[in-house]
Amino acid sequence: MRHQKTLSKLNRKKSHREAMFMNMANSLFSHESIKTTNVKAMALKRIADRLITLAKRKDLHALRLAFSFLRDKTVVKKLFTDIGDRYVSVSYTHLTLPTIYSV
Repeated sequence: MRHQKTLSKLNRKKSHREAMFMNMANSLFSHESIKTTNVKAMALKRIADRLITLAKRKDLHALRLAFSFLRDKTVVKKLFTDIGDRYVSVSYTHLTLPTIYSV
């Protein structure tokens, strides 16, 4: 039974889902907005919020955790220098769906 399982599987296997979210997060942070479906946008919002929270910490361990998910040095650098600085004064990081433009 799937009680208390809030993650949407999106009709994909785990490896495909992880790769899709990695690519979508890379696109979101490099272009700062993407066009996707509403369900994928809501699932990506959880991942993007977690990565922005890591960027707000600005320590080596947070940098390595973000790099282990994104696997792109330029995107991680932009996340920790530009995007993380925007959310430093905000105590709770919460992206809205217009940032992740859904179709």
